[in-house]
Amino acid sequence: NLNKLKKTKACSGCDLTRIELPGFDLKNADLSGANLTGANLARSDLTEANLSDANLSDANLLGVNLTNAKLINTNLSGSKLSYSNINGADISGSVLKDAHMNSSKIVNSRIKNSNMTGANLYNADLTGTKVSDETLKDTVLCKTIMPSGQKNNSRCKR
Repeated sequence: NLNKLKKTKACSGCDLTRIELPGFDLKNADLSGANLTGANLARSDLTEANLSDANLSDANLLGVNLTNAKLINTNLSGSKLSYSNINGADISGSVLKDAHMNSSKIVNSRIKNSNMTGANLYNADLTGTKVSDETLKDTVLCKTIMPSGQKNNSRCKR
């Protein structure tokens, strides 16, 4: 599966559990339905990649580029997405429970009907992102720039 992915940038439904591909170019990759549990894709370029229905739970996605990526119905629980560029992405219907998204740019994205319980959005930028207050109700909001552009410090630890 790894060779197939490297060669074709397509591995829909593949088992890529704990794969090590830090800094890899996966622009426009099709990883829909893939199992990437515990994968290390830190600093990889996933611009316009399709990760819908994929399992990225506990994955290392630090500093990844997910610009215009499709993450519909994706499991991102416990994943490390800090310092990532998630601009224009569709993360609808996904599970981001306990995801680390601090200092990420999640600008003009879509996060509809997603479970973000316990997600850390410390210092994240959500400018222009379509996300409901209900979705954000159990997240860490501290130094977070909200979709309106206003800063939210309501859940800073004192």
